[in-house]
Amino acid sequence: MIYLLCGDDDFTIEESLASLRNEVGLPDVRDVNTVTFDASSRRAEIAATCDTGPFLADKRRVVVRGLGTRFERRRSSQSWSKTEASGLGEWAGLSEYLVLVPKTTNLVFVDGALTASNPLLKEIKPHASTRLFSRPNPRELRQWIRTRVASIGADIEPDAVEELAKTIGNDLRVIAMELEKLSLYKSGTAIHHKDVIDMVSYIRDATIFPAVDAILEGRFADAVRMVHQILGSGGSPSYLLAMLSRQVRLLMIAKDLGARGVPTPEYGKRLRLSGYPLRKTMEQERKFRPEQLVQIHRRLLKADLSIKSSSLDESVVLDLLVADLATIHGSGLDHD
Repeated sequence: MIYLLCGDDDFTIEESLASLRNEVGLPDVRDVNTVTFDASSRRAEIAATCDTGPFLADKRRVVVRGLGTRFERRRSSQSWSKTEASGLGEWAGLSEYLVLVPKTTNLVFVDGALTASNPLLKEIKPHASTRLFSRPNPRELRQWIRTRVASIGADIEPDAVEELAKTIGNDLRVIAMELEKLSLYKSGTAIHHKDVIDMVSYIRDATIFPAVDAILEGRFADAVRMVHQILGSGGSPSYLLAMLSRQVRLLMIAKDLGARGVPTPEYGKRLRLSGYPLRKTMEQERKFRPEQLVQIHRRLLKADLSIKSSSLDESVVLDLLVADLATIHGSGLDHD
């Protein structure tokens, strides 16, 4: 059997792929009968693996990841002509081989979103069971959350659904992980809005953004006040420093994506963010020059080294860092 699993909903694709794994014999021999290739693999090697019989099982599974994406046009307005089809190289005529794939082999092509003009898609689709997975829109997302909660034997209030959807966005992997934690925490009772606020790490971490804004933008008085609020609510100096470092790293990556002309819709995928964290990162990125981010990164490294190698209290190091970063935003000069 030949499958094509494609789309931008990588979480559901991976779940579907996992369900196909159950078709490959008993658990003891599944790993032996599963082989995964990436887009750089040779056609002859994949074909030879497909043609090999399963070991102590009725089926073997061959997974090919990202091959179709390799032949995507960068601009959807451009289409492949008949002469360009030769650009498939060794993959030209793949359709003829797919007819010959043994029934004992489940060949699974896994890809991102593919356009209808993709030449490899045209080779595969006539012979494959095609499943398209798209990330849900806001309305679909709320229904997805309710369905997911029901599938794990839990219950959830509408306000809690809304909070998850609003804060996390359509990152289904993160939502599924948080729902698992919430269902265990509630142990058979309904998930309330307060439970989401208390338990979900994305929401808890989102409160760091006002403090990060104040610190990185040099608003010393606001920064000190917010830092002590975070510390007073149980956050540690190491946690705050780690969150600052993470955010600066994301801002530097976002700057680089912009400099290279990467389309804005791609930012979420490259940064591995969605929902509120992505929106806030995009807003923050516009407030800094690249050289400022480099200087801030250096200060964070120095602060981390001070915590690990000196006798200074962590909170003191953090206070000194806040004061130091205020000078960077004001002047942009390197004070090392």
